Amino acid sequence: MNKKKQALLTILDTKAIYPVFQPIVDLETCQVVAYESLSRIGNKELYMNIEELFKVAEAYGYVWKLEKLCRDKALETSVNKPLETKIFLNVDGQIFQDSNFISGFTNRKLEKFGLLNEDIVFEITERTDIENYVLLQSIMNHYIDQGYQIALDDVGAGYSGLNRVVNTTPNYLKADIELVRNIHLSKSKQSMMKLLVEYCDEMGLKLIAEGIETQEELECICNLHVHYGQGYYLGLPDCKFNGVSSQALQYLMNIHGMIPSLTVEKVKSARKPLFKL
Repeated sequence: MNKKKQALLTILDTKAIYPVFQPIVDLETCQVVAYESLSRIGNKELYMNIEELFKVAEAYGYVWKLEKLCRDKALETSVNKPLETKIFLNVDGQIFQDSNFISGFTNRKLEKFGLLNEDIVFEITERTDIENYVLLQSIMNHYIDQGYQIALDDVGAGYSGLNRVVNTTPNYLKADIELVRNIHLSKSKQSMMKLLVEYCDEMGLKLIAEGIETQEELECICNLHVHYGQGYYLGLPDCKFNGVSSQALQYLMNIHGMIPSLTVEKVKSARKPLFKL
């Protein structure tokens, strides 16, 4: 048997997948509003990453089985998420062409784990290479009709990416990482991001800049009034539901003129008299 197929079957049989969660941050309020669930392979002896694994799954007809495992693990862990935050789940549109696809799977899992449909955002990933926009919209409607929200990934990555935006009805747009990379050094990237902000404001959508890795990128993104941000500078993917990184939080609070809350110890210290009466 092909080594890659054998690795895939081993992962499916042993359920060797675990989720990590990366914060998505409101760049105006400095609050985490959501977490993107990212799947990782738990067996260190296997040499593939999750993107390669999905390609193998697609080649051998196991896309839905792998997707179902990733989704199950993510939802099981999401019971520990902070209140009023959403979970972004990546979805591969190819699952609808898989004969093993089970409609209603997510609803049953949410009921089992005590989560709400409104807590979930399905993120249509770059793996969903569908240029038939009627079909793509029907996939989105499958989830929208059940009370879920939709995010489109990799917006701004070429003509097809923009075509997906104007021919579908998502709730969130995620600006392509390449558009964010070194955006502070590129007038053209800034102009494109500005157009996306204006489009989202006009249509009532939220724009998420993903892949923010430096303060310079974050500063530029904030100056362009992008709604939400995501990336290593704001917070690393982790098994825990972490808040905004201290470096990013300090910067965001400074530009918005916010005063950090005093800790209990600082409050106690502030109340102590300087000398005894």
